[in-house]
Amino acid sequence: MSAASSVEQKSKIFKPIEGLGIGFLCWKNYQPFGEVLDQYREAGLLDLAAEKMIYFNGLDEAARAFARDQQIPFDGSSENRGILGGFKGLATAMASDYLLLLENDLPLIENADEVQRQLTQAVGALRRGEVQVFRMRHRHYPGQKFTTLDKYRKYHGDDPLASLRRRLRPGKAKRLIGTALYAEQEPEKKFPEIIPTAEGWWRVSAAHLPWTNQSIVVRRDFFLDVIIAYAEAHPSRRSVNGFPDIEKEWNSPKWRKSGWTIGVGQGLFTHERK
Repeated sequence: MSAASSVEQKSKIFKPIEGLGIGFLCWKNYQPFGEVLDQYREAGLLDLAAEKMIYFNGLDEAARAFARDQQIPFDGSSENRGILGGFKGLATAMASDYLLLLENDLPLIENADEVQRQLTQAVGALRRGEVQVFRMRHRHYPGQKFTTLDKYRKYHGDDPLASLRRRLRPGKAKRLIGTALYAEQEPEKKFPEIIPTAEGWWRVSAAHLPWTNQSIVVRRDFFLDVIIAYAEAHPSRRSVNGFPDIEKEWNSPKWRKSGWTIGVGQGLFTHERK
């Protein structure tokens, strides 16, 4: 499916996936967010979760009116708490065991059958303890601000200096191995560290792929008690608009040496902030 393809209309109403909730973190940009939510409805995404929640960073009357118009429960803070604070507030306000965490600028680019198939796989992998987090950002159309891909190509691509960079910075090269999932058609043939499954998704160690906030399915308790708790206790000197963002706090040996595993499938969402 091409990135420009429209999402196919659902042919049936899917039953909710047991234990799954869908949470949206929103900061302004209500009109394009509404268009994205229309996509989600058309593809049956919202049917797959018994619990839905929008958390507004900057909850005001416009946000309340938007949520009521969308007929989705909401919560939020009057001030902007940033990515870490917003996602903490969102996960705290929800009750589902497994959360699909999304921001308000992630168009869906796969059809209804793929939505059901991939989310069912992701929750199943988490339920069985095979992975600690499952990525849902599209492998071939990740969208805006996916700078890791350029870094991967510098170390593992066709650049004549790539081999030299690997020798000079083997640790950096090792950390980028998992990004082959977004650059190669069959990444497991290039890196044995990437393990394909019979269901058509891949497992990769946290040593080779970093934490991401975007388009993930994760256990709610793991997210709050481990990911959020550590990020709050170990703030990075770097920030996004003056706020911690979880990714920078976890871009550390703590993550890479955790022994945790990440699931990566074909993916459902791209990133397009209007």
